[in-house]
Amino acid sequence: MQKMTIKRKRIWTFGLFAAVFALVLTFAACGGGGGGAAAEVAANVDNTVIADYVYVPTFIDLPQVDGHIDGTFAHGDRVYYYFVEHDNPPEGVNWETWVPDPPRIVVASVAADGSDPRQVVIPMDGDGSSARVTGMRVTAGGNYAMILMNHTWDGVTSGFSVIYAEYSPAGELVFSEELEHIVPQGTSWFHIEDTIFLEDGNIVLLGSGDRGSIVTLLGEDRSLRGQMEQDWIRSLTQTADGRILVLDMEFEGDTFREVLREVDFATGDWGESFSLSSVNIRNLYPARSGDPFDLLLSDDNHLYGYNLETGEQTRLLNWIESGVAASHFAMDFLADGQFAILVSDWRADDWTSELIVLNRTARADLPVREIITLGGFSLWGDVRNQVVAFNRASQTHQINVIDYMMYSTQDDWGAGQTRFLAELAAGQGPDIIWGNHMMLAPLLERGILADLNPYIAADPELNRSDFHPNIMDALETVDGSLPLIANGFSIQTMVGMAEAVEHIQSWSLADALAVIEQTPDAELEFIFGEWMTGETFLATMLMTAGDDFIDWANGTVNLDSEAFINLLEISARLPDQWGREGMMRGGFHDFVSAQTRMRRGEQLLDMAYIWSAMDLQMYTGVLGEVRALGVPTQNGGAHVIQPRDGMGINISSDHQDAAWGFIRRFLLADAHVDWSFPLRIDRFEEMIEEASTPIFWTDEDGNEIEQSRGGVGFDDLMIELYALSEDEANLIREIVSTASLLARFDETVTEMIQEEVLPFFAGDRSAADTARILQNRIQTYLNERR
Repeated sequence: MQKMTIKRKRIWTFGLFAAVFALVLTFAACGGGGGGAAAEVAANVDNTVIADYVYVPTFIDLPQVDGHIDGTFAHGDRVYYYFVEHDNPPEGVNWETWVPDPPRIVVASVAADGSDPRQVVIPMDGDGSSARVTGMRVTAGGNYAMILMNHTWDGVTSGFSVIYAEYSPAGELVFSEELEHIVPQGTSWFHIEDTIFLEDGNIVLLGSGDRGSIVTLLGEDRSLRGQMEQDWIRSLTQTADGRILVLDMEFEGDTFREVLREVDFATGDWGESFSLSSVNIRNLYPARSGDPFDLLLSDDNHLYGYNLETGEQTRLLNWIESGVAASHFAMDFLADGQFAILVSDWRADDWTSELIVLNRTARADLPVREIITLGGFSLWGDVRNQVVAFNRASQTHQINVIDYMMYSTQDDWGAGQTRFLAELAAGQGPDIIWGNHMMLAPLLERGILADLNPYIAADPELNRSDFHPNIMDALETVDGSLPLIANGFSIQTMVGMAEAVEHIQSWSLADALAVIEQTPDAELEFIFGEWMTGETFLATMLMTAGDDFIDWANGTVNLDSEAFINLLEISARLPDQWGREGMMRGGFHDFVSAQTRMRRGEQLLDMAYIWSAMDLQMYTGVLGEVRALGVPTQNGGAHVIQPRDGMGINISSDHQDAAWGFIRRFLLADAHVDWSFPLRIDRFEEMIEEASTPIFWTDEDGNEIEQSRGGVGFDDLMIELYALSEDEANLIREIVSTASLLARFDETVTEMIQEEVLPFFAGDRSAADTARILQNRIQTYLNERR
């Protein structure tokens, strides 16, 4: 078969794919302690700007809430919180006959010290299965005024309603009105995201729907006073002088900036916009009385005061230092300047609800504790929870966290990551490093992290045999040291219907090329899926099977080889755009799932990302028996290990033993593992056993019927997922136990390849010439790095 030439405009998806990996799979951690200059950098950042005081948390346990708390507010000397309570099905419920009681609105409150808990339970009419209270206040007459959002579904059609209601202190209905007039004509989906009750009795609502975001001003009588639409708004607040501001985005071509934008209901137009220096702002809050700021901004790491005139952001407190681990929470202020933080979070398979009252305290009055620093870029919630738990339990040590995301700006989102890597490369940085293995790989080989193997060997509760041996081997460097460990991982592999791929006995790059060449042209377009363009495939293989071509440890290149030429030839035969109609701004035309295409015989294999039993069942539930071939490499198919962001110990740290004392918490048998397969074998087998154990309910005739674990929809197909079969469980075990590849990403190498394959994809250069040119360029680059 002759080489097929495919004309390409440019390899924009390749660059996009690399950028996604650079942003999404970046490592994260926090801190600043390794000693010397590193400690100085950390202290300057981790201390609040007003360095002589901090906000010390008082933790107040709330009564167990089986669900998400909708919000909180302070009134008088009490902190109120509210949520919608639903009936839980009893054990062994008969699902055909069980009718839950209507949901209840619960308005609860406590004194600022957690004493004198009270609650009012308000029964709701109708279904209310998706009811949510989006805002509440206490009126001058003492009633509870609230905005209710309710979505309904009768099995055929969906609906929604927005309701203003007032209830007496005893929970009796005083007034109720459906706010149909705030929903724009023709809207088929709508939801209230946030509510502000203004001092003059007016109400501002932030809604979202199929027409984008909508900001609405209601009069004291709930009449419509103004309404403005925008593509996407994430938060709103009122400034100290009464202006309404929203957190919005400004687009310039394909780039965007987060901005504050004033809402001018009087003119019906958007007012002045105000730039932000930091990125990833989560929420806006009104400033406290007497604050020298117009409003407050919150991101994952800090609370800032913001001055509209100067654009200056003043860092007021560090959330982790203040005992607040969650990224999303409700906040209000008590009369004496204290912060009331209401955290409602899903932790360790259960809802946790807690009130945190922050009290301004002079640093000099705090007990002296040894400081350990933990650092990285864009931290995840589980690490935050563990740090706060450690700090609450320890009387001798405190972990201070710096997320280097704080150094990123609207003009340079990568500045924080760049600074993090630069500090580590210079022998500085935090005591504990938290990050993604693929992105940290170039630094791990330089010996910047301590070997964790001796710590595991000496630990009284841990043993190397506790963990999957192939995963541990993959995490080690060529000298056998273990610089980074993660308590969980997922697997990337290519799967197909068993009967459709039974002819594939081996899955090397040469085999993959032969399969494509032997596939009829009519079936070629989406052989690996609608998303798998030639550029995406090339990028994926260079990250997952790159060890075939680049020996990073020894600095040698093997691109001028038959295997790499095969990889180029495969990529040239794959589509050059996503989907039949190509990518379009705002969505894709005629998208069909990979499962449906494989069931129809229109797609051979799909790149699967598996971290749970359900991920495999999303294929077996539609396709029946499947095979996992792995990704093609020079020597055959191999499954790719994708570790969760892991932890390591800075070799320059003066607190290595204390750092290990924190890291080991993630590796114990009772440690919580989210969204991944556990590294521990016993926890992995518990996951498989739980997924393999059927759950039954008894019908009215006494028959035991297996209960579905959930439904998954694919195009016009809906499947129910049940307990893992023995074959499915064994397939997961086989994939996990034989996975061997570890992905790696190098931006410079990626850019070189992106440049040099353009002429090849355009048909102006042969695969052999492309491989030879890349061989020389990348070898020169590696030589310069050594």
